[in-house]
Amino acid sequence: MKSILLIFLSLLPFSSAFAQAFQTGNTTITFNDPSRSNRAIATDIYYPATSSGTNVPPGGNPGQKFPVIVFGHGFVMTVNAYQNIWSALVPQGYIVALPKTEGGLLPDHNNFAKDLAFVAGALKSAGNTAGNLLYNKVAANSCVMGHSMGGGVAFLAIQYNPDITALAALAPAQTNPSASAAAQSHALPTLIFAGGNDCVTPAAQHSQLIYTSSSSSCKHYINLTGGSHCQFANSNFNCSLGEASCSPGPAISRAAQQALVNTYLLPWLNFRLKNDCQGWYGFQSSISTDPAISYLQSCNNPNTCSAPVNRQTKNITNNSAVLTWKKPVCAYRYEVRYRAYLVNTNSWNTINGLIAPRCTLNNLLPGTVYEWQVRTQCDSAGSSFSNWGTMKQFTTASPRSGINSDIESEAFSFTILPNPNSGVFRIIIEEGSMDRTYEAELINVQGRSISFKFNPENIQADHLDFECPPLPAGIYFLRLHDGVSTQSRKLLIQ
Repeated sequence: MKSILLIFLSLLPFSSAFAQAFQTGNTTITFNDPSRSNRAIATDIYYPATSSGTNVPPGGNPGQKFPVIVFGHGFVMTVNAYQNIWSALVPQGYIVALPKTEGGLLPDHNNFAKDLAFVAGALKSAGNTAGNLLYNKVAANSCVMGHSMGGGVAFLAIQYNPDITALAALAPAQTNPSASAAAQSHALPTLIFAGGNDCVTPAAQHSQLIYTSSSSSCKHYINLTGGSHCQFANSNFNCSLGEASCSPGPAISRAAQQALVNTYLLPWLNFRLKNDCQGWYGFQSSISTDPAISYLQSCNNPNTCSAPVNRQTKNITNNSAVLTWKKPVCAYRYEVRYRAYLVNTNSWNTINGLIAPRCTLNNLLPGTVYEWQVRTQCDSAGSSFSNWGTMKQFTTASPRSGINSDIESEAFSFTILPNPNSGVFRIIIEEGSMDRTYEAELINVQGRSISFKFNPENIQADHLDFECPPLPAGIYFLRLHDGVSTQSRKLLIQ
């Protein structure tokens, strides 16, 4: 009873995400492959619809398209045994196609693989063909999937259709040609399920061997504790007959096993085929804490999303600025932190919950250097964040005084040349600003400063040649203050 309760609790975070949105339409199409003497491939197809029925119009908003799942059946099993698959996937916005070929006692695994690959391509073509039932409803992304023999065949199929996006398999069996050998030459994202009590296709010789052989850069292997081979499908006489002759038997119910599959299959498909990053983080969160499974995974980026890039500061005034950045591939919201660089280097002001890739800062100090960073909130729960992006700086504009409009009310500007330099550089001050006394401050990245003054008589025409005292190489900030306004420039000493 305890284990069943834990399984139920593990499903709760996904309950709202997996609420059924579509009814299920169905049709049967016989595709003909001209490369194999017009081989007939009878296929049952289930698709999202506004009402249940045969050949009813597809559902969805105008222009909404649905990814394709092509599913391979197990040895001597009919496609009717997989109602649990299409009844879980179609309401969530997937087209599920089940080719009915190679159902006999001597199946040709390679031909079956070509059938799966061909149907994936044929459905994509159907989606681009005016007058077809699925016209303008088939997305570009697709997944080849299967159970037992069909799971192994899925690894053979991807070599025949380079447009397939992902691969998922339920207790995949070794095939002829070898599924594990085929797995060595593919790089598609891969998800494999296995039953801990599978006595029909023991993991060491089948599913785990295929997983280990796979060259995928992001692959997952989920072992369902107590799960069996046949319970990945609905009750089927032929499968049950084979399973009855071996042991151990299942230690969990069929309903519990299929619920566990859906817990991981749905968010994984949502990420791989719909770019739903929240599905990805939900998948990762659940897989790492679920007591009902054990797992293996090899993935370059299993847990984190990236920090925003192309960070810029725009529309800078004396008391405000607009921060912008480019949205990463996976982003739910953003968090910005900023501080006045010379006022308090230990205290950050933080703005979180930002939806758009921009942020307006107000109530800033005039003539002040600010630094800021932004990071990505990866998931809706706020439990996963990217690293902070690299530091960016900007300087607010100086205030204008209404007392001396001829000189002091006008802000000045200056340039450092060369930059980078070895500590010897020239400060070039704009024309019309040479007759002031300037106070300069050179600040290092720790906030320490060197102050000095220079008067108009030190300025040669429009510039001042300056040689720093011996300083470590690094980034510095040079600030000039003319008694009214302040300007800052970044200085790189090599």
